Amino acid sequence: MTHQDARIILALVAEANDEFVWNRVQTLQSEMFAAGPVHIKFAYFGREGALQARPYITTSWVTDADSMADIVDRGRASCVCGCYVQIGDILEQALRETRQGPVQAVVIIGDHFHGELDDAVAIAKQLHAAGTRLFLFQQGCSGPAERAFRILAEVTGGAYFPLNPHIERVAERLPGMLKAITHFVIGGMAALKARDNESAVLLLEQMNAAGQIAKGAPQTDEA
Repeated sequence: MTHQDARIILALVAEANDEFVWNRVQTLQSEMFAAGPVHIKFAYFGREGALQARPYITTSWVTDADSMADIVDRGRASCVCGCYVQIGDILEQALRETRQGPVQAVVIIGDHFHGELDDAVAIAKQLHAAGTRLFLFQQGCSGPAERAFRILAEVTGGAYFPLNPHIERVAERLPGMLKAITHFVIGGMAALKARDNESAVLLLEQMNAAGQIAKGAPQTDEA
């Protein structure tokens, strides 16, 4: 894989007044670009329309932090709320992107899962077949969301991380985790092993565990 092929979709499912997420996006994206040459597409949900549906908005592919900073600012201005959005919309758009070129990672930061889990898992399996892994960061403590996010990560050999804004250590770790994901996208598992820092080690552990579970095809119905 060459760096021209390294592509990540960064999707926020967060309200515009969610200070924890939006205030850190600029730091997150700058850390991702600092990891090396990569194309990033920012995605978020826009204002509610006449049918009470929130449009899923994706930007063009960006290759530098300054351009991404402008896009993020515009996105925050037009985003009202990320609640009751369908995670499946993000996955479907990502699948369409894979038909245009490789997408190694989809990063989703959100607090709830809405939609049919079985349908989302079916799309996730298609993404995995296309070489895409899902990395999900969950705000809050919704049990159903945690279960859904974990399953989606496992199906694709990605990773799931709880994200509590009230725990300073988690907030400090987030930029490093996004940077580690970018290193993986650019250079694969070997790049993570070469980094050998806390974020890279943690990501490797999560991905290896997810990969083992994926071989057993996790079930979406309750045991």
